[in-house]
Amino acid sequence: MKKLIYLLAIGVFTLVACETQKENDENVYGIEGKGNLQEALIFEMDGCSGNVRNLIAGQNTVVGTVTIEEVGSDYKITYSITEGDFCLTEAHVDVADDPSNFAINQTGNPKIGNFDYVNDGIECTNNFSVTVENQGPWLAIHGVVECSTNSLETIAANLPETVDFCAINQGPDAYVNISLEGGILTGDYGSWCIDNDLGISANCFTDVPIYESSDATTLPEGLLEKPENLDLVNWLLNQNIVGTESPNALGTYTFGDLQFAIWYLIDIVEDPTGAGYSLGAFSQDRVDELVALATASGEGFNPECGDFIGIILVPGNNVQPLIFPYPTSCNDCDETIWAEGCGFPGGSWAMYFEYAE
Repeated sequence: MKKLIYLLAIGVFTLVACETQKENDENVYGIEGKGNLQEALIFEMDGCSGNVRNLIAGQNTVVGTVTIEEVGSDYKITYSITEGDFCLTEAHVDVADDPSNFAINQTGNPKIGNFDYVNDGIECTNNFSVTVENQGPWLAIHGVVECSTNSLETIAANLPETVDFCAINQGPDAYVNISLEGGILTGDYGSWCIDNDLGISANCFTDVPIYESSDATTLPEGLLEKPENLDLVNWLLNQNIVGTESPNALGTYTFGDLQFAIWYLIDIVEDPTGAGYSLGAFSQDRVDELVALATASGEGFNPECGDFIGIILVPGNNVQPLIFPYPTSCNDCDETIWAEGCGFPGGSWAMYFEYAE
């Protein structure tokens, strides 16, 4: 096995009388300027090469990959976080002509603050690229990922531009049950119609644009009749209404009650029973009660940690747009990541590798 032995001074010096010192004594241990008491650091140099490496978090979880490309006299290094519960918040890269020239401390562990590239302020993202000067074939690629990243900010940052979804059926807890594929949103949801004038059938839709509903200014112009009431709709989506009892003894809320209330809040309702799926059983008194409750309690509502945020699907082609509640969370969780390779000699789990196509 090929290894590189690096002799590192550990700060203990022996005083030698000038008349007895050998002429080339400063190079006896192979490192110019080091002291006489040395510790050997052994760098593995076999079995850790490539141009695509797994990114390992917390020593044993693969959260994505890093890809290295030669671009002129530089390396282009791309972090790709594919595990949905993580996003990148820091990136650090060191490049060397041999492993002994990485930024390391006296015990042989990396000094990340002295790496060639240090970025500690990345807004939570799943893809990030950096360009670093090519100073040799050896790289140490490090970073930090945040886990449980469903805060409002990270949801907005990581939403795909489009998704595919299928409308499956109706009820008993939602107007349209859907199965969706698209990045962090992949899953099954109960959804609600936001345009009473259009219908939808049990069908599948591809490349559907999506929008996060906390900021109505980001929505397509004319999508909603009353976009100013999205805060009230988001409040309703967070109340777990269907199947609960009316506080005024009007009976049990149905999915039809909630759907009708959503239309009243953000649409101009002319025929609430004429849009594709029927509303099923609903009570006008319960609908009016839900509208009143949302108006009284939902003004200015903005989802916080643990709440749901409405995600809007716009299929187009005269198909009704939908909104579905997506959960948020704000767990404070950070994990160190390293590109998979050989281990540094200092005993930490930090790693390095050799670039090779």
